[in-house]
Amino acid sequence: MTVSHPAIDSGAGDVIVTETRATIAYLSRSRSDLLATASGHGRTVALVSDEVTRLTFPMREALRRPGRRWVVRGLDGTLRDGLDGRLVRALADAGTNRPLTSADEIADRYARSAFADSVQLVITYSARHRAEETTLLGATAEALALELTGAAPAGWGLHEPAVAAWDRVRLTELSRQRMPSETVTVVAGAPGRPLVGTITAAWTAEGLEETTRLLVGVGAPGGDEARSAIAALPSVFARLGAHEAPLLALVLGRAGRRDLTFPSVREAPPTPLGLLVGPPAVPYLRLPREDLVAGLDTRVIGPPGASGLYFPLGTLEQDGWSALDTVLDAVGHENLAALGTSAAPLEEVLRGARP
Repeated sequence: MTVSHPAIDSGAGDVIVTETRATIAYLSRSRSDLLATASGHGRTVALVSDEVTRLTFPMREALRRPGRRWVVRGLDGTLRDGLDGRLVRALADAGTNRPLTSADEIADRYARSAFADSVQLVITYSARHRAEETTLLGATAEALALELTGAAPAGWGLHEPAVAAWDRVRLTELSRQRMPSETVTVVAGAPGRPLVGTITAAWTAEGLEETTRLLVGVGAPGGDEARSAIAALPSVFARLGAHEAPLLALVLGRAGRRDLTFPSVREAPPTPLGLLVGPPAVPYLRLPREDLVAGLDTRVIGPPGASGLYFPLGTLEQDGWSALDTVLDAVGHENLAALGTSAAPLEEVLRGARP
């Protein structure tokens, strides 16, 4: 099936190729439209770049979805996946993504050390709202931005750069106009306050669900600023819970670039810092609140009878994966699966983040 789009540079078998030589590849209007068009035709899109190219967080998240690849041309002549380093024999093979079976399948140049000058928080937060005229989206992004960067988001839009001034009313109106289709918007922090992310609004049988994904720079590695930001997360989630119904939230910590871009080399894996099971999810999943509080280092978030559970996990110096597995075993993986679409963002993050 032929697909026509101005952003297409060539084709390789069933793979649509779009190329860039830019230092930073972002989710522009043209790229966003190409990805949507290709998905509608069931075609794979490969963004092909040189090794100097880095991705913005929204661009990286977009390319992590099925049917999308980032292919890097190495200086040694090899092709590799820019996200996981696996060798790609030819662009026509970019449409297949077989499980890795050997370390020999990873390109040597992917193993180079990545530059990192900032602690980053990767926050995934799902909330459920009533489908009412008074409902406003964007509260999560705004509250987290204020707490972690000292300022509300500066801009938003359907693509990058997010140049429209931050306006929760307009953001909500756009999402409402597109219902029942899912709407993904980009959010950006104020200049000098590193924050970027996406807000996804989707209509479900349970109501309007909003998933906020943010990447926030919180200071230099080893600094007090980063530790203070992590320590503040439970109180931020508690304040959010007073005004909306958080379902699940996961916070990962990682070392990365202050400009929040991602290179095509191996970076240090993130570590889980905290997991929130929100007030609506606790009774729905029939979780033994008292047992979890007594058996794990758990904090009760919210008023009695309508409270959620926050599980502190690792720290910037201590890996949190084993602690997260302990919590998930106690909560029950099958219980989280019962939340359906609400748990999907968290499951997706865990699949992509585990070392």
